[in-house]
Formats: sequence, C-alpha cells, structure tokens
Amino acid sequence: MYQAAPPFRRRSTRFVAIAATLAVGGAALAGCSPASSDGSGGGVTLTVWHNTQDPQAVLDMYSAYEKESGNTIELVPISSDGFEAAELTKWATGDRPDIMEMNGGASVIAQYNPAENFTPLTDEDFVARGGDVYTTGGYGPDGEIYTAIVNFPEVWGLYYNKDVLAEHGLQPATTQAELLQQCQVLKGAGVTTIAESGGSQWPLFAIPFTETTSIMGPDWQTDVLDRTTTIDAPDSPLLTGLENYKALLDGGCANSDITTATFEDSVASVFSGEAAYQAIHSNIEPVYLDQAGGDAALLGDTIGFTAFGADAPGVMVQPGVIGVYALPKTGDSAKEAAALDFLTFATGDYYQTYIDESGTFPILSGATDPTTASPVMKEIKAAYDAGPIGPLPGSGLTPGGFGDLLGALSKLIVNDITPQQVVEQFQSHVASTAKSEGLPGW
Repeated sequence: MYQAAPPFRRRSTRFVAIAATLAVGGAALAGCSPASSDGSGGGVTLTVWHNTQDPQAVLDMYSAYEKESGNTIELVPISSDGFEAAELTKWATGDRPDIMEMNGGASVIAQYNPAENFTPLTDEDFVARGGDVYTTGGYGPDGEIYTAIVNFPEVWGLYYNKDVLAEHGLQPATTQAELLQQCQVLKGAGVTTIAESGGSQWPLFAIPFTETTSIMGPDWQTDVLDRTTTIDAPDSPLLTGLENYKALLDGGCANSDITTATFEDSVASVFSGEAAYQAIHSNIEPVYLDQAGGDAALLGDTIGFTAFGADAPGVMVQPGVIGVYALPKTGDSAKEAAALDFLTFATGDYYQTYIDESGTFPILSGATDPTTASPVMKEIKAAYDAGPIGPLPGSGLTPGGFGDLLGALSKLIVNDITPQQVVEQFQSHVASTAKSEGLPGW
C-alpha cells in the first residue's frame, strides 16, 4: 500500500498522459445588455454537454449562473452509461460545446488533443486552490491543466447493506480474503454477495482495479513505460487483481444477471438487502439517496461505505465526470470569455453554496465542510482521509485509454477469456499506442 505521488510536473514537456476510468434545458431569459469582454455582461448563450447523472445541486448551479450573469445555459444531455465513448463520438462529428462536462482522467483529456482544442486553465485561481486534487488528473500530455474540478473526486470502494451484514454477524469486508469468506456465509443464506453491473460495463473495473491499486506501488506504471516490466508479467499487480476478481465470480459471489444488470439495478439490490455489497465510486451516493427517498438519515441507517483492497484497505481515486469541466476553443471570443466566467462563478462566489447543497466535501481551499453531508458521504470522506490513496491502474500509461479493456472484462465475466489473456491484450494495446506516440524504447 502506498500514498500516490504526483504523476506530473505542471508545464512539463515530458509525456505524462493518464489512461483512466462513467433532456434538461436551461430555462432562464438572457439579459438585454451586450456581453462584456470577460463574459459577465449577459446576453451570451452557452451550450453545455452534461452527464445525465448530474445531481440536482449541479443543475441548480447552472440556473444560479444564469440568474447571476444574465447568460443562458443550454444543456445537451449525454447518457451516463457509456458517457466517455458517447462524448468522444459526438466530438468526432465536429460538434463543439462551449463548456464540456467530462471525465477528468488525463488519458481521456489526451484523446481530445487538448493543446489545440481546449483552453488551458493552469494559471487560474481555482487550480492553485485545488492543490493535490490536480495530481490525480485534470491535465494533458504537456502538463497543462485543462479542466476545472468542482466536485469532490471519485473515491472507489464498497457500499454495503448494514442490516444484511448485522443479520449474519459480519463486519464490512476490506480485503479479498474477507469478501470470499463472507461470500460462503451469504451464499448459504441466499443473499448475493456482490451486485455487479455488466449492463453498464464500466462498474466492472471497480473490484479488479481497486485491488490492483492497493498493491501496484508508486513505480509500477513508470516501470511499464520504461520497459523494465510488462502488464502481463507473472507478478503483474493487474493480473493479481483480475485473478482475485475471477475467484469471486467463480465462487458464486456475484448476481446471476451480472451481464445485464445496470449500476442503478445494483444500487437498488443493495439498498433492498437482496445483495450485500456494490463496488463502485462515491459519485453514486446520490443514487443511493434517491433510493432512500432523499432521507439522509434512512440512507445512513441502511447503507455504509468502506475502503477495500487485495490484502489491506485503500481507496482508488480519480476526478469523476460530475462537476468536471473543460472549455473547448470555439473561436467565439465572447462565448469563450463567458465559459471561463462560468468556471470562475462555480469555483468562486457560488462554490460554498454548491458544497452545502450537494452535501459533498470541498476540494478547493477557502470553503468549509457542509452540514448537509449524509452519513454515507462522511464515511466516504473518512476513507479518503485515512488513505492510502492511489490512481486507477493504467493511469500513468498512454493516451490510448484502456483500449478494449472493458470489452475484455465483459468476456471475463462469462468465461470467454482468462485474466492472463486480458493483461496480454492490454499490454499489446499499450505497446501499440506507445509506438504510435513515439515513446522512447518502443
């Protein structure tokens, strides 16, 4: 276990891209005055590509900006399932928004050629106030910051049903061995141990990647790029994480509808007590709150959150897709200025309001913790503070993202591919991308 070291130096020319992880319309009238040079004069309409999983606090932020600025926000919804792929496909058609809510993982950013297509934000006040959060993502291959991270980062771990564990005399599992042991107890009682979401695909990363993060050490990804090891080596931490995950599946610990269940189905399954655990990130907490009818106390009585790792607990952390924004270059100076004005508003005068309304914790200095945080969010924050934290496996590799790793995981859960074949395919993808990028030694 380890505390992740900053994976980049700002303004560095060294290649440091990361491979990561994930219809509402604006309704305010535009003001009558012409837009000012800083975008704050009103009269500008801004299109925003946004995730359909945006919680109400994020939607309220857009409305508050309209009221404050006199500008209009037009929201273009993109489904939360397959969000990154759908957004990249939309981008490839030549369509451009003024503001882009996006996954803050650096490999995702790199796929947009940010030096040419995004406004650099490195010198903005909110970056300086963000501190260590910008060591987990938000930057491009050139080390420049290209996203504003407004929301608390995604913390990956295990949500669990408190009554189910208590009924069977169990404590929250924090390691692979504990989860396997509990599976034997729960399976015998007819309770699903892990609610998995192959229908949404991306949650399949959660268990193998969280386990990998807990054992891979701070230098593993650098060693892969330096060619002193490979992703498919016998001692590969990713191979171990995948083999451990397969052991859980082979042990009958997952739901029978794993190939079709969505992450929303898994949330409902754990909340109802049909399943004991769901491995997923902290930005799903509002979905659990919805299951509780918005009753934070009921949620806290029903659901808990714990860190999890292969041999010891830890948390995998990345900037998520909620409340993370890039500013595409559009050539319209008034709109570009207004888009930056939105980020200044969201991270400045409105930031404390957002923290209070969202019940999430601040990552920008100058704000205080909310009094509205649910008991589950407090447990998530405690896991984050306790650490150790680490990035997603592959987060120091190439801008080719994960390639077809999700497809490989979908095959793994139905026994069409082995863990060894998964890492071999991923190694081949990294090698191919590294060669195309001209990385030294490849």
